[in-house]
Amino acid sequence: MDNKLNNMINEFLANVDVKDANELDEKLQEFTKIYNAGEIEYENTVLDDAYELLEKAENAKSKKQAIKYAKEAYNLCPDCFDAVLFQIRLEDNPLKRWSLLNEGLEFEKKRLENEGYFKKDNIGHFYGIFETRPYIRGLCAKADCLLLDGKVKQAREVCKEILRLNKNDNTGSRYLLMAIYAYFEEERDMIKLYKKYPEENLEMLFPLFILYYKQGNDEKAREYLSRINKANPHFIKFFKGTIKEQANIPLGYYAQGDSSEVIMYFKGHYFLVETLHTIDYYILENTR
Repeated sequence: MDNKLNNMINEFLANVDVKDANELDEKLQEFTKIYNAGEIEYENTVLDDAYELLEKAENAKSKKQAIKYAKEAYNLCPDCFDAVLFQIRLEDNPLKRWSLLNEGLEFEKKRLENEGYFKKDNIGHFYGIFETRPYIRGLCAKADCLLLDGKVKQAREVCKEILRLNKNDNTGSRYLLMAIYAYFEEERDMIKLYKKYPEENLEMLFPLFILYYKQGNDEKAREYLSRINKANPHFIKFFKGTIKEQANIPLGYYAQGDSSEVIMYFKGHYFLVETLHTIDYYILENTR
């Protein structure tokens, strides 16, 4: 949903009396009908104009032009934090990227605090609130930048903050946090996180396998290795060198249980195994 549509919905609902979820659904259907008929009266806000500039940036023919539009969007309305995140994706210089992200996050947090979004009732639901969603994406970008720079402990704290603000974890930060816990062999915190998100998938199980492998607990390591292979049969193919990417999966996306999940996981979590020089032999030896 874009900013303009979100504002239209909020304005529409502000003028109606909704008592329960069923009535809300009815009103949203009514809104959709009126919206599709072009009967909604609405005047653009400055933030709407900024997002329209950002849309131009996304469709720009050159990187230079894209950055120009993104800067114009943010200068027009500093509430458009997505314009900062857009620039970060295009910035090649890691120091400039880090400065831009840090300054942007600091400004955005103060803005959200001043507007009351950090009140107790909102904590834990940030990604479900349209206005705070970009901040969560910014924190995710910060965790990735820290990890890329080898600042794993700082990345761990950012991931914990993301989960505090957004318990549903729409961005999958729990997977990175599990990997970081395994990296530091922090078993207690890892088990606590796994109990909170008890998923039988590669992203949650592989860090547990690594933890017990590093601890020399072969019984548990083999148990999790078996569960990983059941969750994703393409896992072992990665270590055999026979894995193939699925052509029907869009670039940058993956499907759980698919080869794309394995490839994406090890691209983003290479730090977890880069110092374990015999891990592939162990996996192949213990997977029959």
